[in-house]
Amino acid sequence: MLRNFFVIILFMTIVVGLTACGDDDKYVPGDKTWTIMYYGDADCDLEEYLMEDIAEMKAGFVNGYGVNLIILIDRYDGYSNDSSVLGDNFTDTRLYRITQGDYERLDGDTQFPDISADGSSSYEANMGDAATLKKFIQYCKEKYPATDYALIFSNHGGGVKKKSASVSGEVFVSDSNPDIIKNICYDESSGDDFLYTGEISDTLTSDDSVQLLGLDACFMSSVEFAYQFRNDNSNSGFKAEIMVASAPSLWGFGWDYASICGNLHRKSVDPTYMDASTFGRLIVETQKVSTRNYSSQSLTCIDLSKVQAVKEAVDDLAVSLAPEKNTLETLRGDAPTASLLNYFTETLASEWASYPYFDLYNLATAVYASSSFSSSIQNDASILSNAVDSMVLYSFGNSAYSGFVEGKSGVHIFFPDGDYVVTVNTTSGNVTDRCWRFQWWYNSRDLTSNGGYGKLAWCKNGATASNTTIENWFELLDSWFDTANDSSSNNLNGYIY
Repeated sequence: MLRNFFVIILFMTIVVGLTACGDDDKYVPGDKTWTIMYYGDADCDLEEYLMEDIAEMKAGFVNGYGVNLIILIDRYDGYSNDSSVLGDNFTDTRLYRITQGDYERLDGDTQFPDISADGSSSYEANMGDAATLKKFIQYCKEKYPATDYALIFSNHGGGVKKKSASVSGEVFVSDSNPDIIKNICYDESSGDDFLYTGEISDTLTSDDSVQLLGLDACFMSSVEFAYQFRNDNSNSGFKAEIMVASAPSLWGFGWDYASICGNLHRKSVDPTYMDASTFGRLIVETQKVSTRNYSSQSLTCIDLSKVQAVKEAVDDLAVSLAPEKNTLETLRGDAPTASLLNYFTETLASEWASYPYFDLYNLATAVYASSSFSSSIQNDASILSNAVDSMVLYSFGNSAYSGFVEGKSGVHIFFPDGDYVVTVNTTSGNVTDRCWRFQWWYNSRDLTSNGGYGKLAWCKNGATASNTTIENWFELLDSWFDTANDSSSNNLNGYIY
């Protein structure tokens, strides 16, 4: 009788597994199934690399094992003429399911009615619109239900920063519209639209949440970005359990999808038993092997349930540091020379204005070790370093990053030299001012009416505007670099702490 009971249970498990994986897939026991959602914004100069990534997926993917890999791919006319990877040199937006050595073109169903599997459609999606992202997640969850979901963004990234720029001498030459802020996934054929951090939170809901959030893009291992999608009760919107991202610039080849997909059928990494942290570790370790000969590469796996503790520790330290501007800046270094571990090109004025990203663990340990600070500040720094250590599950940083500690480093924080003077070429002509004027986008305010977005939870939470009390990291920076704490035109970012 007992044996018959187990036979029935085994049969039911097999039926559930086949339903989730597709009738043509074999079954491997376990209580988990995965749907991996690849948001491929190839509507830019990275098209060639994204097509190579999809070729890697086909080469590495093994049918079954509880995994579906669904891609939404938007291409552009002019960067790549590839017709081999997906059978056509198209420039529109399409849906595919990756299979072992092959692919299946998909119909868009109710979420994307203009996408057809028979080749009769020519739909151009705006991948820089969070509404497109939301529809993709809903599509995958409805058509390919699973116990666990991974969402991977692939495109350019910038953490929380001003739009990308070039440099001419000491002149910071901005893009055609200097008031635009880029985060991730800009779409050239949609007017260079892109996904703001706050836009994702405003559009997606808790129903769209995933177990693993992957950022195959530059500079996205940001404590501010991680906090926006933290996994705790203080975040009632879109969230994830685990985030995998790169603190520095990521090479154009992106992640090694052939190895990632190939490792998903090994007994040691059986996806039907795999939780999000194991998946994150697999991605990081695979990338470490793939980039071992490239000094500037790094990748980090973050436990998003631990970001709130880091936020609280950073804000406590910020309050203690309020009277220590000169001391902390001496520790950090002033532009154009930095002393602490960072992930930008220090010699470029534009990067001090756009990418002043310093390793958070390195910053905390440096403050703790410095005799220039009081024992109280050192204690706050020790609490912060322990919180970061708990948040970072796995990380590596190759030889370009002196002082990088695996499993601890690999998450950066925005720490500008706001007093550093740069010249920005704007639509109104050259403007020379301190960096903080051009970093107004690092803000808790709603900036949508000003051509921006703002609404960074990291900047907003833990502080009360206009009470003249420094309460979090953002207010510390604003108190140091914005001399007008009022509503006058001299207030560089419009925020009053």
